Amino acid sequence: MEQQLPRGNALKLVASVAALLLLSPNADAAATQQFGCTLRTLESTTNPNFTEAESRSIAVIVDQETKTITVSQDGAEQPLDHVTFSQLTINGYTGTLSLGMDKSSGSIVLQTYAPNANKTEFGVCALK
Repeated sequence: MEQQLPRGNALKLVASVAALLLLSPNADAAATQQFGCTLRTLESTTNPNFTEAESRSIAVIVDQETKTITVSQDGAEQPLDHVTFSQLTINGYTGTLSLGMDKSSGSIVLQTYAPNANKTEFGVCALK
């Protein structure tokens, strides 16, 4: 049998949860965050017999206030378009690059697109 809280208690519970969310470390969404990520290539259309996992590092700069994501790799920075943020994920893409990151685990997928040469990399990011 389902129990319901009296209206006053339910409002207090909602207010308490909201206060906890505001005080959590991730609540400062407006601040720019920089993540250091280690990627492993798992799939590449340029080499269908690909068996070795390439390991490389990139940086991901996220600013939820300005709704921007910038990927820094190989000495170049690439801002992403079509940026979305949710409670759980960070996403963005351009015509040649897409990124998806899980905020809770730091898991990332980075896909690079070129004519006849797509690459999918998975990895883990940590806040710098």
